[in-house]
Formats: sequence, structure tokens, C-alpha cells
Amino acid sequence: MSTELHPTDARPSTARQGPGAAREPAGARGAGHSPSWRLVAAMIVGVPTLVVAIAAMFVSLAVDPEPHQALLGLVAPPPAATAIESALAERAGADAFVVERFTDADDARAAIERRDLVGAITVGAGGVTVLTAEAGSPVLAQVVVGVGNGIATAQGVPVAAESVVPTPETDARGTGFAAGLLPLLIAGMALGGAAAIGLRGRVAMQATLAVLGPLVAGFGFAATWSWLGVIDGGVGTVGLAAALMIGAITWFTVGAGSLLGTAGVGVSALVMVLISNPLSGLASSPYLLPAPWGTIGQWLPPGAGGTLLRSVAYFPAASIAAPVAVLAGWIAVGAGLLALGTVRSRRADAAGSAVPA
Repeated sequence: MSTELHPTDARPSTARQGPGAAREPAGARGAGHSPSWRLVAAMIVGVPTLVVAIAAMFVSLAVDPEPHQALLGLVAPPPAATAIESALAERAGADAFVVERFTDADDARAAIERRDLVGAITVGAGGVTVLTAEAGSPVLAQVVVGVGNGIATAQGVPVAAESVVPTPETDARGTGFAAGLLPLLIAGMALGGAAAIGLRGRVAMQATLAVLGPLVAGFGFAATWSWLGVIDGGVGTVGLAAALMIGAITWFTVGAGSLLGTAGVGVSALVMVLISNPLSGLASSPYLLPAPWGTIGQWLPPGAGGTLLRSVAYFPAASIAAPVAVLAGWIAVGAGLLALGTVRSRRADAAGSAVPA
């Protein structure tokens, strides 16, 4: 009986090949996934362009800051008040100040202590008195002083300045407080990144770290500020406020990392550091950022956290409901993302175990 050799039988079977069998050339493996020169060119152009755009955003928000919708009190006789408002709108722009009239200087002082005003101008028989709140923003306080000087010069009367809410003597320029806010953001990112990557899949551990880590860091920062004279007491309230700010960033980072993996931590860094930080007005004031960026920044954790911290540290009469609500909302979003990521991971594990071997 003759045996016919089928053409396919002449091919060497890979299943029967031994260790010494011919292998596919190394250069051919994964050739379809190797980087192309187009990708290199895109990186050469794209990465520097992105960095320049980010730098332009940072610089544009910091160069020559001008007030936008800053709440300014005015105590003056009605005819003088009308003339002052018109002069302010003409020289500083209609968008610079929102003027609220008061009949008494003490009422204006109380409004400044509640953070309802950034400052006030009082005009009387003795001249012009400028009421400021350096603790809210030393830069903005200087802007208000400049407004008062201009009014006094126009009327040919003397001018005096009164600091209603000053900064502590050990941090007269407020630079220590402003410099301490960025590390709070870094602490939130570090805690969130550690929980999202180092404790991935261990939800109870992630939640424990996201709750206790910000508390430890927040009270540590508050104690340090008190020791350095940046705040006058109030370690407990400042510590809780700092913990809430750190916690909002931590929870969002943990949640994004649980849902998207390492890319989620990168998304959180983009949102918190590259977008939220310059829009927060931490170094100056949200009122000194171009509209509407100052308002948008207050809906993000660094901006809301900075406002909350200044209020509890220097303005005990101020309402803190708005920033607390914003930070609590970001914690809730982070917890929701963590829950979604956990559910998706468990479903994927269940589907993988159901596939027969």
C-alpha cells in the first residue's frame, strides 16, 4: 500500500519541536508593538507643548494680579459714597469691587471679621480710614490700602490704616501660612497614592489609611504651625480643617486609583496639582485671580481647604459651611469611586474563576 504525503504534513509541527528547534527571529517578535518615529515626533512636540501650556497657566494667574468681584465695604455720606463708587468703577473697572455700604464703621469691622468683606473704606470729618484683613490675604490688603490712598489723595484729606484681622507678629507677611498649604496637598497625594497602589485590592486597609492618615498629618501640620508662630493657638480646629483638606485629596486619589489603576493616581495628580493648585489662590487670594477661575478654584479641594484653614485660624466668626461642604463632597466622590472600583474588580475575579481551565 502506498502512502501519500499531504503537503501540510511536510510542515514541522511547533508542538513537536524541541528546545533546539528554529525560533522566530527576536526582532520579529512584537514588531507590531514597537515604537514608531511618528510616536517619537509626537512626544518631542507634545510633551514640551503641554509643559509650556501648564507654565503659561501658572504664570498668567500670578502676573500683575488685579481684584475681581472683591467685596469692599464703604462708610461715607451718600453723596460722597456715590462719587467714590463711580471713581472706583472708572479706575479699577466695573468688575474689580462689589461695594457694600455701611452706616457705621463698627458694622464694617464686624463684616470683615466674618469674612463678608475683604476690607472697608471709611470717610469722615477726620479723613479716610482703611480697614484691612491681612490674615485673609496680605496682598489683597495692600490693594485695599491703595484704594484708600487714592480716595484720600483725590479729596485732599489725611489717610490712616487699621488692621482689623492682622497676621501673627511671628508671621507678619503671612508667608509662613501660605508656604504651609502646598505640603498639605502633597500629603494628600502621597497618602492617596500609597493606598491606591501599595494596598490595591485591600479595601479595608485603604479606607483605614484614608481616614487616619489625614488626621495624623493634619494635627501634625497644625502643631508645627503653632510651634513656628504661624497661628495663635487653635491647634484642634486647625488640625481638623487640615485633616479635612488632606482627606478630600486622599479619598479622591484612592478612589481614582481603585477604578483606573496607576492611571487614576495620575488623573488625581493632574486635577489636584496642575489644575486645582493654581486656581486655589493659596498664595494670594481667589479674588486676585481672573474671573471665573477664582470661583471655580473654590469648588476644588486646595481652594476650599485653603479658605477653610484661613477662616478657622484667623476668622472665628466666619461661616465655614461652604468649604466644609465642598471637601465633604470630594470625600464622598472618592468613596464612591473606591466602591465602583472594588465592585468591578470582584466581578472580574468572579468571571475569571468561572472560566474552565
